[in-house]
Amino acid sequence: MANLNLSNLSTQVKDRMEPFFNEILPTYESQINSIYIIGSAVTSDFDVKASDVDSLIVLKEKNLDIFDFIAPIGKKYGKRGIRAPIVITNDYIHSSLEVFPIQFLNMKTINALVYGDDVLNGIKIEKSDLRLVCERELKGWIQNLGQAYIKSLGNDRIIRELFVSFLSSYIPIFRAILYLYDRELPKERNAVLDMCEGVLNIKMSVFRELVTIKMGKYKPTHEDLKNDFQRMYNTLDDIAKVIDKFQVEP
Repeated sequence: MANLNLSNLSTQVKDRMEPFFNEILPTYESQINSIYIIGSAVTSDFDVKASDVDSLIVLKEKNLDIFDFIAPIGKKYGKRGIRAPIVITNDYIHSSLEVFPIQFLNMKTINALVYGDDVLNGIKIEKSDLRLVCERELKGWIQNLGQAYIKSLGNDRIIRELFVSFLSSYIPIFRAILYLYDRELPKERNAVLDMCEGVLNIKMSVFRELVTIKMGKYKPTHEDLKNDFQRMYNTLDDIAKVIDKFQVEP
């Protein structure tokens, strides 16, 4: 059996992922370069009841058969809180860094290697690529936020769920912004927000509020949600303006 090492994971994550990987590795061990657990499952933000586990499988060479192998077992493991893994090759990673710098920066920052070689450790994110993508993502999310708010038709439950779902997309962008400013990258959400507030001199309190909503510690009223929308929209706009002016040193 492959040398699968899940010892650094929490018991809850280990118990979910070990059977999943042990179904894949006997057939594809020789073709897999690395397997990682990525995202909140390797941080203290992980919520056993609400969080899914994300993983990354890096193949030595492209092999589409593995998708057909994983697809039928996806339903079983999806019910156990396991998201469909990202399956890519090492070549794909190195040829895509300029296209997906935020995603790969966050994978590199927040992961647990459970099998094979640590291919993420050696990747280099160019700040010029990252700055451009951060600006594009921020301005895109400003549009998305406005559209989603309109489409909610004033339904408090829908608005609340939308705001919370957006949080998982905002945090990776904020972590990437800290990279632009040469800061050490925190893994936990609140630490990212705290550091961004200091670096950008922009209040991030509305995003902390989203964390409390996500954790079920706060249920906002309709007026609260209306106020949160305005604060979130304005804060994202303020951050986008800062990044628009950010100069990457040659």
